[in-house]
Amino acid sequence: MSTSTVTQPVKPSATFDSLTPISTHKAHDFETELGYVRVSDDGIALGPSTWGKTDHEEDRDQLVPVTIHDVRPRQEAFSLDKNGFQIVKHRTVMNKDDYLDDENIKKTYYPDLEQMIKAALGASVVKVYHHLLRHSSSPNPEGSVTLTRPFYKVHVDSTPNGVIQTIKHFLGPQADTLLQKRYAMINAWRPLKPVYKDPLTYLDASTVSDEAFIPRELNMPDGRPSLKSTAVNVGEGHMWYYLYGQNVDEVALVRCWDSKDGVAKRCPHSAARDPATEDLEDRESIEARCLVFWEE
Repeated sequence: MSTSTVTQPVKPSATFDSLTPISTHKAHDFETELGYVRVSDDGIALGPSTWGKTDHEEDRDQLVPVTIHDVRPRQEAFSLDKNGFQIVKHRTVMNKDDYLDDENIKKTYYPDLEQMIKAALGASVVKVYHHLLRHSSSPNPEGSVTLTRPFYKVHVDSTPNGVIQTIKHFLGPQADTLLQKRYAMINAWRPLKPVYKDPLTYLDASTVSDEAFIPRELNMPDGRPSLKSTAVNVGEGHMWYYLYGQNVDEVALVRCWDSKDGVAKRCPHSAARDPATEDLEDRESIEARCLVFWEE
């Protein structure tokens, strides 16, 4: 993967010397804790996750110390097929205020993103079917399914069977034909302004075993049916990454499942608290879930 020269982001409005401007960037790694699932002796999650409860829940999650490594000096070394995540340069037609209109997002941002993913990944069909806005100070994180806070739990957005069911639900009569191709679910994550606080972090798929993935219910608000997601059990050798100062023209593609063998099939991820940036401006971001198909 190749990327063009990184655009200089707006410098954070804070007096913090170690926030290095990207033009002279050195890796900004940091230490934090992430919420892994607690499991029974039989390897079963000790309870569901709850929509809007974005921090760890002590009876069912455990905080684990980790080091988060900055990929900015070497982001070209990471790819969806090898690591489960990839940074793609893409200048959208959307301005920040455009994301206030849900219908405008669907009408304008969805097709814009679909074309980018086709070009970046060589896909034949891309369908964006859902989006979610996140804000570090969202006033109603438990009651809204389109605006919530960053999610500080290690997870994957679906399950292998859940991806199949999503394809059947959103693509109807085309689904059976498309499921004969290589298919994937990808989360396309974009900041709405440069992000220093609560960045999205990625667990390198090549460092996590299949046994670490734990099916888990996600309880939804307002009587909505629960969803199927995947939690992650703590393990040795997990390597965590993020993109320091990610700006609006840098999209993180994070794989939730891929039907092809021999590639990174899913990438756990989580928001993370960097102690050095907790007093900076709130994170604002949009993530769009995409169904992707290839002629292979």
